Amino acid sequence: MYPVLFKIGPLEVKTYGLMLVVSFVVGYLTTRPRVLKKGIDQDVLLDLCFYILLSAIVGSRIFYAVTHLSEYSDNPLSIFYIWEGGLSMMGGILLSLAVSWLYLKLKEIDFYLMADLLSPAIALGVALTRVGCFLYGCCYGLPCELPWAVQFPAVSAAGSHFHQPIHPAQLYAVAYGLLIFAILLLVERRRPPAGVMFGSLLVLYGTARFTVDFFRYYEPQQYILSAPLPLTNNQLICLGLFAFGCYRILAAFRTRRAGGG
Repeated sequence: MYPVLFKIGPLEVKTYGLMLVVSFVVGYLTTRPRVLKKGIDQDVLLDLCFYILLSAIVGSRIFYAVTHLSEYSDNPLSIFYIWEGGLSMMGGILLSLAVSWLYLKLKEIDFYLMADLLSPAIALGVALTRVGCFLYGCCYGLPCELPWAVQFPAVSAAGSHFHQPIHPAQLYAVAYGLLIFAILLLVERRRPPAGVMFGSLLVLYGTARFTVDFFRYYEPQQYILSAPLPLTNNQLICLGLFAFGCYRILAAFRTRRAGGG
């Protein structure tokens, strides 16, 4: 486990933050050829990536803080101490979608066109970011006795909570991120109507994240439903992403048929 890769004087370069930046750089490089092929100015992509990165961090922090209010009761201002950790990717996804829609609307660029172009990079970004989670020791799984179970050192959040082998939930996310990336590249080769790539991303990610979260540790207060099946707030959001993804795919093909395409 490498929560801090190296230090430059008093500055610590943390694994999760570095992998988050790497995911956006790789995402930009992956998406840039597609954007230029569609005749969209690359400056639009650069600006959009910046806004997505910013909103992803802010949204992740807000969602984490709202779902962990007790951690900030003694010092509410510590909500702004983002360098101390405490991010929830689902909040970043939701705010990034809202900010992207608003930015592209102001630029008069079709949201679903750009979302389709970005979808493979988003899936790849999920995989890269979760590598950072694994090295940092956050977003860990529940105890298990499977051959691939891992045990984190006691100095990590996972190791201090579970003194036994646990599910490598972060690596499950790396695997489904790469799988979704590969599937979307195959879908792209079929030249689907606008919105299908994005809809497919939502369906695939919603399904994968919903499933993997059954093997991931969550605090008791994160569970919204207890019967007949315990579900977390993240899993309920995943159901929403799945439903909207299905709607977007069906709507895209209906639009194509109506247009005679």
